[in-house]
Amino acid sequence: MTVKLTDTSFFISSTEPQNLPQSISEVAFVGRSNVGKSSVINAICNKKNLARTSKTPGRTRAINIFTPSNGRWIVDLPGYGFAKVSEEEKTSWKQMIEGYITGRKNLKAVYILVDGLVGPTELDRVMIEWVRAVNVKFKIIVNKTDRISNLNLEKLKSDTAENLGIDKNLIFCVSAKTKAGIGNITGDVGNLLL
Repeated sequence: MTVKLTDTSFFISSTEPQNLPQSISEVAFVGRSNVGKSSVINAICNKKNLARTSKTPGRTRAINIFTPSNGRWIVDLPGYGFAKVSEEEKTSWKQMIEGYITGRKNLKAVYILVDGLVGPTELDRVMIEWVRAVNVKFKIIVNKTDRISNLNLEKLKSDTAENLGIDKNLIFCVSAKTKAGIGNITGDVGNLLL
């Protein structure tokens, strides 16, 4: 039995992680600006416009929380990286992300998204090392696999695992656009939120 994600709706948005209520269980999605966090959330919940998407990097500027059932949360965190915002705003996003991840006692896992075409960046490695250091479970979602020509999923998974020094069982390869591989994440999120 898993939590049914198709019933997910918007719950709350906040820039103050310390003021958020407690959940029963929650998972969070984080990654570089424009890597497709909101698109992946929409795909796993099978809803087109649940999380706002944009071609403009840095569109998600707050912690956006969606709930498939009472007390269970799917969390869309602001992107890190190349968004064209002030240094002050980047610092505030960093504090928001770190404050959220370290302050949530019912956080089951953080899904770190990586662009399949670009591969893991230095910023992604820093995020992984930091999440490891604060002892939070994480998994990797390699998104945008539809843009890779001659795609070999097993090779992509193995190469990403080797590149990041992690077990390949922690990696999901997906395309939010075509929904390839999305079912695996849907099942994983549904199980974690139980």
